[in-house]
Amino acid sequence: MKIYSRWKDEEVKKLFDFVDEGRKNNVPLIKLFSDYATISGRKPNSVRNYYYIELDALLSDEGRAKRLGIDLSTHKKTDQKEFSDEETRELVMDILKMTSRGVSVRKACLTLAKGDITEMVRYQNKFRTVVVKQKELFEQCLQNLKTTGVKVEKIKPRPSNVIEFKNTKTQLTESDINSLFLGLVKLVKRQATEEATHNQGAEIQRANDMLRKTLVSLRQREEEIKSLQKNFKLLSKENEKLCEEIKMLRGKNAEMMADRSKMQGLKKFANRYKSKNIGAN
Repeated sequence: MKIYSRWKDEEVKKLFDFVDEGRKNNVPLIKLFSDYATISGRKPNSVRNYYYIELDALLSDEGRAKRLGIDLSTHKKTDQKEFSDEETRELVMDILKMTSRGVSVRKACLTLAKGDITEMVRYQNKFRTVVVKQKELFEQCLQNLKTTGVKVEKIKPRPSNVIEFKNTKTQLTESDINSLFLGLVKLVKRQATEEATHNQGAEIQRANDMLRKTLVSLRQREEEIKSLQKNFKLLSKENEKLCEEIKMLRGKNAEMMADRSKMQGLKKFANRYKSKNIGAN
């Protein structure tokens, strides 16, 4: 039995939080293991094995689970029952019947699993295993279907999606290191240029916004000045009109003063004339 080294508590907490969040969004466990493998740089199968090992450990040590803040109620271990020979045969024949009608293997497995993604993956993996590793059983299923009049095209195993690279070097040469360094320098320069361009664009936009606001403010001030000039002209005309009226009033007042002076002079003359006549008599 393979012995696994225990994970650090921080990584265990991170993995279980990742699975917990994924399950809330109805993401299948197999997809979560694959995604976490990409994030952590581990292999999907290793992530799966570590998860179940740690789950067993946490179930037997609830104090540690509580200390790490892991809610075990959302992490249930699903023990999948192995297919019996008869169940395997029935599963393969059911899938072949559906594929003979133009349905894909994936769709057939999903239909048989009644929409359960986890069960669908289980059916699909079992079918692929029979196709690749249990060829005799697969051929028997094909022959049984032919005898019942079901025509099924032979399904070819899927090619491996693993790309193999030839390991021609075991160590990096000085030229390789220099090339990597120059590549990193170019990458840093490009990133710096992109950031500078982005910042410059933001500054230009900010300057344009300020200029637009300034022009709007100046236009408002110009309208206010025009309004003040118009009011000033009206006030000037009113002032001129008042000045003319004052001049007219002053003229009339001067005439009235002159008339009053004449009247007073006549009155004095009349009084002297009257006094002389009275003395003569």
